[in-house]
Amino acid sequence: MDGRGKSGAKKGEMIMCVTKKNRRFWKISGALLMAGLILLGAAATPRAAPRGKGNTAGKTLEAIYGNLEESTRGYEAIQSRIDGNTLTIDVFVNFKGAYNTKLEGVTCAALARRGILLWAGVYEGSRYDFAPGMSITVNISIHGIYNGAGARSGQNYFDFVCRKESGRSFTFYGVGYYNRDLLGTYRGAIPDTRYTNGSIVMYGGYGGRYTADQYIKVAAHEYGHVLGLGDHYGKGLRHTREVPVGNFYVSGDIMGTHGVVTSNDIEMMLKAYQTGTYQAFVTGGSEVKSPVVKSY
Repeated sequence: MDGRGKSGAKKGEMIMCVTKKNRRFWKISGALLMAGLILLGAAATPRAAPRGKGNTAGKTLEAIYGNLEESTRGYEAIQSRIDGNTLTIDVFVNFKGAYNTKLEGVTCAALARRGILLWAGVYEGSRYDFAPGMSITVNISIHGIYNGAGARSGQNYFDFVCRKESGRSFTFYGVGYYNRDLLGTYRGAIPDTRYTNGSIVMYGGYGGRYTADQYIKVAAHEYGHVLGLGDHYGKGLRHTREVPVGNFYVSGDIMGTHGVVTSNDIEMMLKAYQTGTYQAFVTGGSEVKSPVVKSY
C-alpha cells in the first residue's frame, strides 16, 4: 500500500494537513471570540440618548419643571413642589354652606375631598406630555377648615360652598382671569358680594339629585378650574393615547364629561402654576390654547 492511508495521503502529509486545519481552526475561533468580546463591550457601554426635537429621554419631572420653589410664596391656596418624579400638592380649602348634607350616607364635604383626591395618582408620560415612559406620582394633602374656623394666619383658602338645591355647579372667577396668587378667602382675594375668587359653588344635583359618584366627579371637574384649567369643550378633538375617542368632544377627560384626570391635565396644571395664567384646551373667543396641549 506504499504507506498511504485510505485517503491516499502519506503519513507525513496527513500530519501536515491536520496541523494546517488546527491552525485554521484556532484562527477562526480567536476571531469569533474577539468579535464576541467587542459586541459585549458595546452592549455594556452606556449610549447617549438620541438627539431629536423635544427629546426628554432620561429626564425627571423636576428636570423639566424645576422644584417650583420660585413659583411658591407660601400663602397660596394651592401650593406645589416637585422632587424627582413626585409632585406634591397642598390644598387649603374652606368648606361652607350645607357641607354636612349627606348623599348616600356620606357628607358633601367628604365627597368633595374625594373629588379633589381624584387628581392624585400615578401618570405615565408619552410623546404628548412630559416624556415617553416617564412615570409621575401626584400626592395631595388637603388642609380643610369649616366656615373659616382654624384658618392659619395669612393663609389663603379657597371656598367650597355646598348647596342643597339643584343647580349648575361652577367655579367663581372670570374665565381667562385665573390668578393663583389671588385665589382664596383670607388674603388678597378679589372682593365680591357672594363668593371669593376661585370658589367652587357645588349644588346637590343638576336636573335631579347627584349620586355620590356624580358629586365626586363634578367636584373634581370644578377643582380643575381652581388649578387653572378651562373646560374641555368647543371643538372636535382627535383620539390620543391619553383620552378615549369622541366624535366631537373627548369623552374621557375630567374637564370634559367628568371622566378621569389625564397626564395632559397634570401638565396643564403645572404650566398654570408656573405662569399664573389660565390654560385652555382650544383657541376660541378670548381663550388661547395652552402650549402644553400637544395631542390635538
